[in-house]
Amino acid sequence: MTWQDRALLILWVILTALLLVRMSTAEASTGGEEHWGLEFRGNGSNLRAVALDTDIAADVTGLVARIEVRQRFRNTGTAWSEAIYRFPLPRGSAVDRLRIEAGGRVIEGEIREKGTARRQYQQARSSGRIAALVEQERPNQFQTRLANIGPDEELVVEIGFLAHVDYHDGVFSLNLPLTFTPRWQAAGPRRVETAWSETTPRIGTSGGLDDHHLQLGVRLRTGLSLARLESRYHDIEVHPALGGYDVFVADPDTRTDRVFTLEWATERGREPESALMTWDDGDAIYAMLMVAPPLPEAVAPQPRDVVFIIDTSGSMEGRSLRQAQAALHQGLQRLGPDDRFNIIRFDSVSERLFERSVPADAASLVTAGDFIDDLRANGGTNMAPALQDAMLQPAWPGLLRQIVFVTDGSVGNEGDLLLQIGEQLGASRLFTVSIGSAPNRGFMRKAAEIGRGHHTHVGKLNEVEERMAALWSRIENPALSDLCVDWGVAAETYPEVIPDLYAGEPLWLFARLPREPAEIRLCGQLGGQPWEQVRQPLPGRGSENIATLWARSKIESLEDSRVFGADPDFVRGEVTDLALDFGLLTAYTGMVAVAPEPVRPASQALRAEDVPSLLPAGSSGQASGFASTATHWPVQLFFALLLLSISVALMWFSSPSRPSRVRHGAA
Repeated sequence: MTWQDRALLILWVILTALLLVRMSTAEASTGGEEHWGLEFRGNGSNLRAVALDTDIAADVTGLVARIEVRQRFRNTGTAWSEAIYRFPLPRGSAVDRLRIEAGGRVIEGEIREKGTARRQYQQARSSGRIAALVEQERPNQFQTRLANIGPDEELVVEIGFLAHVDYHDGVFSLNLPLTFTPRWQAAGPRRVETAWSETTPRIGTSGGLDDHHLQLGVRLRTGLSLARLESRYHDIEVHPALGGYDVFVADPDTRTDRVFTLEWATERGREPESALMTWDDGDAIYAMLMVAPPLPEAVAPQPRDVVFIIDTSGSMEGRSLRQAQAALHQGLQRLGPDDRFNIIRFDSVSERLFERSVPADAASLVTAGDFIDDLRANGGTNMAPALQDAMLQPAWPGLLRQIVFVTDGSVGNEGDLLLQIGEQLGASRLFTVSIGSAPNRGFMRKAAEIGRGHHTHVGKLNEVEERMAALWSRIENPALSDLCVDWGVAAETYPEVIPDLYAGEPLWLFARLPREPAEIRLCGQLGGQPWEQVRQPLPGRGSENIATLWARSKIESLEDSRVFGADPDFVRGEVTDLALDFGLLTAYTGMVAVAPEPVRPASQALRAEDVPSLLPAGSSGQASGFASTATHWPVQLFFALLLLSISVALMWFSSPSRPSRVRHGAA
């Protein structure tokens, strides 16, 4: 063998080793092999447990929804197992119920301080008892651990929670996320240590397996005649019922790979409207106030300086980027002759189209349209530089700065980004547009809330025009500014700072009062003129759900205060006390359920395995788990190694110094 042969062989070995190391690192960062369903591992064997189905029952009464999620699994192997899975929830959800059915046993969950709940679970796990632990990992992400599931045993997990109904552009909506978009994590230290876990959910593809089916029913009790009732992303059956409607997902082969959104509409007027519901728990009065805006046509527009930010990272590849491009084109079309604009795109790095915002004239709009059409998705989701660039641009006198941020929100450093928005926003308003089948809506909503703006979700390409048109009708001018509420008595209300009311976007206010108010008085500025309205509580008793939602709102406010410098120990103590008083799952409490008797023999081992959620519909799954921009490196490296191997083989067999096989055989 010549020295050239030896060099090529050494290089081949080095590249092969690098490939194996990089592949193992990639597998660790993305959760390993992607597949559907619940996988158990026990006694050293790899067992498959199929997620038989997910049943969701929603009961909507007025402005509150009670949701029950029932998930059924079966351990198809021969060993004892522990399962870990994560699930998404709507924003502001108040989780207050856990029930486990396993091996003919029923176990009810109880709220405990997080450390106490974990110790109870670990003790039960080690002693062989069936146990479950539910913890909040992020504001809209929860994790369940199930210990000591026997061979060929079926288990049923029921999670109960409360959520309030959304209202946009005269349309009420119930939004139930059913899976996750993979999260990109920025490198380097964090400025903000959040209360939630940094764990990201595993994401699985279909793999041709017959599981992750969805059955979903909604009891809608509005007491009103509806102008429209529809589901945006699922085929449904609608049956008239007493006081409302019963709604069911129609397709029996429906999968949990996209958000479920049910919408219904009533008539609107030209003046803001409000509704007040109360509940007396014996110690205090809890109130929920919704203020609905007037029609967009009733609000006069004003000139704006609009900065578009578009996400072109790898997680936006395919349908999501096309939706984002269509959204930006729609936004450009809605600019007026007195408006200015700019565009910033970002992945691992950011790029600004114009040095400063330019007038929305024909030439600038053509340049911007070409820029949008040429966008390609690749790299990481590094939002911070793009946000800073937009928020710190010099202001134009007489123009309202509006930042329209289009992304799937697939990041893991939400706390740092929210702090940045709070510190750098100034007089601007931030409007977020979440893209795709399962975006990070919790982060996007909170960013818009801190940015004194509004959040819009675009889930399908054919709804871009409708959604963006509604957004522009809303943000041309606040419908009601400087809003104030006189409760007549001392009140603890959330949110503490009342934002502007935009056309098409309601406000939800929750209050705790010492006694029932005979009436409340609302005031503000409508179209630059003073506005006032008096409202009495709706007749009939409300429900204890209002008290739970008030507590959930206060907890959210306390958690948000950490971003702006509140003492973490104080926040932890306050949130823990509230959660224990109202029976709520939070970042500092856990919900634990433990069976009284052991079921697993001490001689049998127990191992844990993550449960993947489904990859969102229409997503390629590419790049979101990697911080590198070289998202196709494995394929490129494979072909490089293949060519190198062929070259080594050809040189080996053509070398005159190669030992002869005949010579060896003749010995």
